Amino acid sequence: MNGENSSGNRTLRNSKQRQAILDLLAASPEHMSAEEIYQQARKIQPNISLGTVYRNLDTLSEQGMIIRSSFADGKARYEMAGIEHHHHLICLQCGEIRDLEQCPMAPDLEAVLQEEDFQVVQHQFEIYGYCHQCQHRRSGE
Repeated sequence: MNGENSSGNRTLRNSKQRQAILDLLAASPEHMSAEEIYQQARKIQPNISLGTVYRNLDTLSEQGMIIRSSFADGKARYEMAGIEHHHHLICLQCGEIRDLEQCPMAPDLEAVLQEEDFQVVQHQFEIYGYCHQCQHRRSGE
């Protein structure tokens, strides 16, 4: 059962469904949507429901165990937390999402933040365009 620890934070019961979701995200090089996670989780836990997947994703995200990112297509995608700070390159044609390891904001951001006396907790940056393969497909149209 879920409860609270001594610091008042919710503790999580380790369910088979939750563990299946975590295992899928840990093993996937992709940024998975809830629906994709659900389809894969059903292979491991046939009785899991889409609602259970959504509830677990919300809980795991609140606990900081996974990261939820929303992109222009309106679908949230999930990945394991603990990955180095990164941003995303997103192909508008095939939907591929690649991690951008360098933060393009880093060189200028520090000065602006000091000037504005603003403490950042988190930021996201996505670049939308066309991957190499889709550029070639588009030029052939």
